Amino acid sequence: MKYKEAILPIALFIIALVGISFFGGPITYVFLWLVILVPLICIIYIFLVIASLKIYQRSDGRDMTASTPSDFYITLNNEGLFSFSSVRIIFYSSFSTVSGLDDSVEYELPPHSSITRHTKLVCRYRGEYEVGIKAIVVRDFLGLFTVKHKIKEPLSVIVSPATVALTGLRSDDDLSDAGRDSRTSMIEPDIPVREYVPGDDVRMIHHKATAVMQKMMVRTRSGIEKSGIAIVMEAERHGEAPEDYLPAENRIIESTLALSLFYMQKNIPVDVIYMTDRMIKEPVAAHADYERLYASMRSYSFGGEGRTALLLDELLKGAASDYKILIFVLYTVNDAVLDVIEQTGSSSGTPSRVYIVREPEDGIAHSSAATDIIVTGTKSPTEEVL
Repeated sequence: MKYKEAILPIALFIIALVGISFFGGPITYVFLWLVILVPLICIIYIFLVIASLKIYQRSDGRDMTASTPSDFYITLNNEGLFSFSSVRIIFYSSFSTVSGLDDSVEYELPPHSSITRHTKLVCRYRGEYEVGIKAIVVRDFLGLFTVKHKIKEPLSVIVSPATVALTGLRSDDDLSDAGRDSRTSMIEPDIPVREYVPGDDVRMIHHKATAVMQKMMVRTRSGIEKSGIAIVMEAERHGEAPEDYLPAENRIIESTLALSLFYMQKNIPVDVIYMTDRMIKEPVAAHADYERLYASMRSYSFGGEGRTALLLDELLKGAASDYKILIFVLYTVNDAVLDVIEQTGSSSGTPSRVYIVREPEDGIAHSSAATDIIVTGTKSPTEEVL
C-alpha cells in the first residue's frame, strides 16, 4: 500500500474512534466496523485476484538475436469466481521492449475469461536475461489499495549478438588502404641500402644515404611479410550488475564482429584476438571463418579483473608486431594499452586505433596523440559510431 492510499482508511478510523469516544451509540460502532472491515475485504480481494490470475507468456523459442523482433504472446486468464476490476502488467524494460503494450493499461476480466495479446519482443543486448512480464499490479474495486506482485516464472532468453554490416568507417584515414599497402605492409626494411632503380617504391627512399652518396638510395627489403589487421577485444567484465556490464559487453562483441566482417568483405586479412584461459587468434578471411567467430562470440564469457592485462602482455611478447594495423575494442585506455601501442609503433611502425565503449561523459583513463581513440558509448547504433 502506498502512503497516499493509507491516508483515507486511517482518517476514517480516527473519525470513528472520536465518534465513539464523544457520542457513542450503535451508529458510531457500525461505522467503526465498516471502517475496519471494508479495507480488510479489499485486501482479501486483491490476494484472491493474485491467486486466481494465471499468466502465460511465450516467445518463438528461447534463442533470440539482439535488435531483431520476435513474436511474443501473453495470456491473462481469470480462473476465479468473481470479476477482476483492475489489473496492470509491468514488463522488463532494462534490456528489452514489448511493442504495442503499455504498462499503464488496466485490464478487467469477468470470471472464467481470458485476454490474449500477440506482439513483438525486441532484446537490446547479447547475453542471457529475463524478458517479458516482470510483475502484475492489482487494485481493489474501491481503489483503496494497490499491490505489486512479481511473477514466479519469468521468461528467460539467450540472446545472440546482432550482425551489423558497415558500409564504411566513421574515421578512416585510411586504415583499410593501409591494410593493403602501408610503409610496413610488404616486408620490414633493414638498414642496408642500394641504388634506386625505376619502379622502386619511393616511400623506401633512404634520405640520409641519398644525401651522403649524392644519388638516390633505397632501403633493401628482407624479413617476413606481415599479416593484415589484428582486432584485439576486451576480456574483462566491468561492473557487477547486469545493467552495468551488459550494454558494454554487447557493444564490444557487436563492434568486433562488425569490424571483422567489414574488413573481410574488403578482402583484408583479419585476426580477432581475445582471451579465455589463453590467448586466442581467430582468422577471418571468408564467410565460414566469420560464422565460426560469431559462434565463439555468442557464447564468450568476459572474465575477472586482470584478464585484459594478461592479453596485452601476450601481445607485447611479439604477437602485436606481426600485424600491419592494430585495432583495439576496449572498455577504456590505460597504461598497458598505451605500452602496446607505443612499442609496436616505435619498433615496427604499426599504426593503431582504439574504440572505447564507455559513455563520452565518463571520459577515458588516458589519451594519446600517437593513436586514434574513438569513444563509441553504448547508446547509439553500432553502425553510427564505428
